[in-house]
Amino acid sequence: MKKTFEHNNKLLKILLRENIYFVIGLTIIAPIYYYLKKVEQFVLDFLFVKIMSVFFLIYNLPNFIIYFNYYKENKNTKIKIDTENNSIGIVKNGVSKQYEITEIKSSIYHLGIYYKNRIDNAMRWKMINSDLAYWDLEFNNGDRYYISNLIVDFLHDEPIVENTKYRFRMFQYINKSDSKEALTLKQELEKQKEKSLTEKFVEKFKTKSETELNEILNNKSKYQKETVKAVEIIIGNKNVG
Repeated sequence: MKKTFEHNNKLLKILLRENIYFVIGLTIIAPIYYYLKKVEQFVLDFLFVKIMSVFFLIYNLPNFIIYFNYYKENKNTKIKIDTENNSIGIVKNGVSKQYEITEIKSSIYHLGIYYKNRIDNAMRWKMINSDLAYWDLEFNNGDRYYISNLIVDFLHDEPIVENTKYRFRMFQYINKSDSKEALTLKQELEKQKEKSLTEKFVEKFKTKSETELNEILNNKSKYQKETVKAVEIIIGNKNVG
């Protein structure tokens, strides 16, 4: 695969389309609301426009902040990926550098929390800022880049870097000092499975006596780690109570 990516307006067009839907929706819903409530006849006046404007600004505030953050970081960035020749070329603020894909030390995708549905099927609602995301890419020599999907739309493609890790966030603002551990999709799945098992064991063991619970804690090696974790949660809740 050989591809060259640079700043484009694709994502901005998507946000614009979503906002058009939002405005049309408000314009349609308001008269229906007035009709159902049997209040005075709906009039599209200046007050209604002001109220809509406030809703519009609140609705878009996360987008404005994140989009400006991404634009500031990537406005003079271009990336060329050539998997056939195992190379990545990056131009940032007029400085051009060439790397081999094998020189990548860390590859982390920071995605909206909506995309965690792929792992736990939690049926989260898609928000207007869900498709904003960035790629934290670090090389062995210490060079580090934050590549948003204003440049590379990587949300629906397979990662070009093996063992790419993931962070799922409510607000995908580029945080260069973020030290929280990212996980591979496999690790995320295992973490979710462990959490689910622990919750099941909490429900199962909550009626056990304190003696029975302490017996499990005193013989941890005989039990699953999820069982031990569940017992610790139950005893902790009893101590708090």
